Amino acid sequence: MATLSLPRADTIAERKITQEEAAELLSREERFMATVQAMNALLIAKGVYSAEEFEALYVQWAMNQQRKPKSQRPGWRSRIISILTFGA
Repeated sequence: MATLSLPRADTIAERKITQEEAAELLSREERFMATVQAMNALLIAKGVYSAEEFEALYVQWAMNQQRKPKSQRPGWRSRIISILTFGA
């Protein structure tokens, strides 16, 4: 199980925590973002693709999203629609 050092501003200068403990600290969106960041960092470090290639693909995806109405883009759904869809 992977552990990492987590710097703290309070009385504990550093504490090792597990991935499960880290996940409990984060929201669903933050867990997803952490997963994507870790995977991309690993793929770049292993030479699967370069940081430049990642950035080019990221920008390309962002530009493609800009061509869509917000209602068709991930994360931009109406709160009402989200409640009706997931609340049922």
